[in-house]
Amino acid sequence: MKKQTMLVICLISFLLAGSSFYAATQYIDALATEKLFAPVVKVAAGKEISPFEPITEDDVVLVQEEMDEILPEAARDVNAVIGKRSTQTIYQGEQLLTSKLTDSQLLPEKGEARYEFPLLSIQPLTELRKGDHVKIWVKYKSLAELQDYPEPVQFKKTNDTAEFLFESQLVSVRDSNGTEIYTLKPSLLPSPDQMDAVFNGAREKPQSNSGKRYHDYRVQPTALPAFLGFNLTDREYVILNEAMSYGMLQVGHIMVSKEQAS
Repeated sequence: MKKQTMLVICLISFLLAGSSFYAATQYIDALATEKLFAPVVKVAAGKEISPFEPITEDDVVLVQEEMDEILPEAARDVNAVIGKRSTQTIYQGEQLLTSKLTDSQLLPEKGEARYEFPLLSIQPLTELRKGDHVKIWVKYKSLAELQDYPEPVQFKKTNDTAEFLFESQLVSVRDSNGTEIYTLKPSLLPSPDQMDAVFNGAREKPQSNSGKRYHDYRVQPTALPAFLGFNLTDREYVILNEAMSYGMLQVGHIMVSKEQAS
């Protein structure tokens, strides 16, 4: 009987010791993790955040990172970055630095005002996004069409094909319903759906502002792209208005390499 009692006591002691050891190791691991790792916001796998496109929940993840690897201005809270915009391209796996995020709506600087121009007068040469720095050209009409035109006053005509006017920043892209679009791709010919929308007035039901802000900013526009907006000085505005009478405005993104972005 005494032998059985001793075995029970030994077994209980062993279980208690094992439990205590397990709890102690778990506590030490948790303490070490707390001291050596911390949460940081990164771009999710397979995602890429483009300049001035609002950040959505699908774009980012919160991961535990070694303290030594966390950059000084890295965001630590996902909710703190949702809806904000990056001032440069951020690639998958990169930490989101608060210094590179902005709530700015690209307001005009001193001496500028925001002007929107119909897309019928503008030809996108590259994929364009809100916030892109762009070059603006005028592609002249044919010589036969321009033979009775006087020489331009606000800019100088140096060749018969196209003329570089100035660099600017694209601050808005809107469709014919007034809904903002964040990506505009050049298209040589409209799709059948677009032609149907032009001739028959077909329109999709616009999403609510809240739905657009927190769900998916890369949805198709609710109608045809219609207006491009720029922050321009008075002189630049006058130049564009005169240039449109001489031909089509061409807008192209100024390419920035990954090395330049970082």
